[in-house]
Amino acid sequence: MTRKTNKINGILLLDKPSGVTSNKALQITKKLFAAEKAGHTGSLDPIATGVLPICFGQATKVSKYLIESSKTYRVIAKLGIKTTTADREGSVLVKKTFKKLKNEQIEEVLKLFIGKSEQLPPMFSAIKVNGIRLYKYARKGLTIPRKSRQIVVHSICLKNYKEDLLELIVHCGKGTYIRTLIEDIGIQLNTYAHVTELRRISIDLLDCQNIITLKQLEIAKKSQELHSYLLPLDTAIKFLPKVNINKEYRSCFIQGQKVMLQPEATFLNQSLRVYDHNDQIVGLGCIEKDGFLKPIRVFNFN
Repeated sequence: MTRKTNKINGILLLDKPSGVTSNKALQITKKLFAAEKAGHTGSLDPIATGVLPICFGQATKVSKYLIESSKTYRVIAKLGIKTTTADREGSVLVKKTFKKLKNEQIEEVLKLFIGKSEQLPPMFSAIKVNGIRLYKYARKGLTIPRKSRQIVVHSICLKNYKEDLLELIVHCGKGTYIRTLIEDIGIQLNTYAHVTELRRISIDLLDCQNIITLKQLEIAKKSQELHSYLLPLDTAIKFLPKVNINKEYRSCFIQGQKVMLQPEATFLNQSLRVYDHNDQIVGLGCIEKDGFLKPIRVFNFN
């Protein structure tokens, strides 16, 4: 029997629980909403918790902006132990004793990681090599050659240090593996390190003050209040300039046709949020030199 699905549009700020993969959390959420189409915007490790935006329906068309946005994490690292996965889920590979560190020493090391750098993705990651995800090789005990990727770390703040535990707040760009960052920090501290707790606390493009747990969603479903937690899809693109088009141009634009616009020159050749005469978003566009507004993405809410 085919399950009935709903055409839902919007963004949900899910608080992913620990012990669940991002894809599993997505599937549970999608089922609760009986949504026709949904996707998440950047995986969190299974042990990690925190902000995992779920995009429903037409909102999947703006998911790339959330994926590319910088994010902030709270991480607790245990010093002196290296594991196979660089977190508490892995098997212990080696232990190393170390002398008590001073906060000043740690902060000097953390400064080394600020800015752009090259990072080698861990074997236990979802990156594909030859069409196969790295973690599948890793589970067989294989190590596959992989390319380093440029990352950017905006800031690292030492929140607490006690015995063998470091608590850090990391603000970084897309594609940064916190597990690898922690391992590298451990090396610079002349020891080993792995992640014991990880929580994504914010995404630059979003107000993440009110995130919702799976348990809260289950309660909301019983009281038929699920949709009250959905944010409009343009929540993710508020940073883009906004233009409105006339009523007579609306149908042309949503059919993928260029429409005439008298814009400010500063808007040329950049992505814009496009709204209709009722101030409803209809898509993303770009103004060309001839003054025409070219559709980039069109949102179909029918």
